[in-house]
Amino acid sequence: MMRPGESATLTVVREASFGYFLSDGNEDVLLHKNDVTEAIAIDDSLNVFLYHDHQNRLSATMKTPIIKDDEIDWLEVVQVRPTHGVFVYNGISRDLFISMDEFPQDRSEWPEKGDRLCCSLTWDKKGRLMGRLVKGAPITDKAIPADQSWLNREVSGIVYHFLDEGAAIYVEDGPIAFLHQDEADGIPRLGQLIKGRVHFVREDGRINITQRLKRTDQQDIDAKKVLMYLESRRNQAMPLTDKSAPEDIERAVGMSKAAFKRALGKLMKQKLIEQKDGFTHKVK
Repeated sequence: MMRPGESATLTVVREASFGYFLSDGNEDVLLHKNDVTEAIAIDDSLNVFLYHDHQNRLSATMKTPIIKDDEIDWLEVVQVRPTHGVFVYNGISRDLFISMDEFPQDRSEWPEKGDRLCCSLTWDKKGRLMGRLVKGAPITDKAIPADQSWLNREVSGIVYHFLDEGAAIYVEDGPIAFLHQDEADGIPRLGQLIKGRVHFVREDGRINITQRLKRTDQQDIDAKKVLMYLESRRNQAMPLTDKSAPEDIERAVGMSKAAFKRALGKLMKQKLIEQKDGFTHKVK
């Protein structure tokens, strides 16, 4: 019995205005005209991929799908339906549907159009072809363990699985990465390509990454922010110092007291500011 998602070698038995009918000797399937990739004739033997067309008929295509049978690969998201699931492109005219049951309950973690998901094929109870998200060994087995030379390296990868406190990321031709929620720049999406810096290499060859800037880089940004705030004020002074309350600092310049103190230290070392009588002044 023929079923969608598999390859088959079939014989062209007759032609119609909308395509050709192919047979395995027991069952006929339709080859739509837009699925014909080269000239064919009656009695030709064709290697085709089977799928259900938009009218839910078992059909054949001469186009090569990205995945078939028991293969896995990264497929691009082409449509997201929050009440149903996600459609991904598999190289043929019919996109592959992945049920909402495969995705997190939190819709903010769902993929967006253009993201990529690692998929395999499956079938529902009615025998309809569907996609299924892949995680675990099929992905981790392809990973290349990291050594200490990876420390501080900038990497990019695709989020493929969520853990209790972060996201697992596949780095192509590299190790599996983990992004802790406290090290993330916002909420990562399943299938999202993200960039980060390696801040720890584990004994098992996996890496932990962060999207936070290095402290020295962040200090430069914070120092510029404080200086711009001073320059925007009358007399280029502010009633804040390294002794001020954290809530006053957060309200005025939008940073933690620790970050504020580091920024002030940098500016004072550069002799761009001075503190006096509970105020910080820009040096004129």
